[in-house]
Amino acid sequence: MRQPQVLNALTISLLLSAALIAGHVRAQQMDHGAMTVAATPAPANAGERELAKVKGLIGTWDAPMGGKTMTDVFKPFAFGTAVLGEEWLDGKQVTATVFYVVDGELRADHYCDYLNQPRYAAKASADPAVIDLQFREATNLDAHPAHFHGTTWKVVDATHLVQDWYIVGGKKVGAVAHLEFVKRPQPAA
Repeated sequence: MRQPQVLNALTISLLLSAALIAGHVRAQQMDHGAMTVAATPAPANAGERELAKVKGLIGTWDAPMGGKTMTDVFKPFAFGTAVLGEEWLDGKQVTATVFYVVDGELRADHYCDYLNQPRYAAKASADPAVIDLQFREATNLDAHPAHFHGTTWKVVDATHLVQDWYIVGGKKVGAVAHLEFVKRPQPAA
């Protein structure tokens, strides 16, 4: 008679573990050993909401770029408090960006192929599908003045992302790098 109860507890434990891994619920262990489950609360501030948008991009994305392919790879790290975005052009890494929240504001530190490091802060957008990152400051800008002064990303749907990168300084003043990404299908588990 105990066997069905053990299977039930095991099934519940497995389902709870899967939900925790997927990030849909959080569990708290009570002093007496009982487990309570609650829905994950909505992000409390604008920065957390913007970071949630970036987390929604986790995976691999490809965009055609003049006969080559730009690949963006987004990965969470630091217990989900930050996201690393890497850009690869035909298999060669060209940039990396770290997304994180400071005092309720989404920030992004971009390690650029222009050999400088612009730092951005997200600005509110009327369109909830848009991530608007604007220039805050940069390092190595005096030696390498051409830089991406801001970028606007539109999450069209779960598999389409449009990025516009605004170039300032150097010979490409006022240029825009426009990329249309398609998300790669996730491998079967």
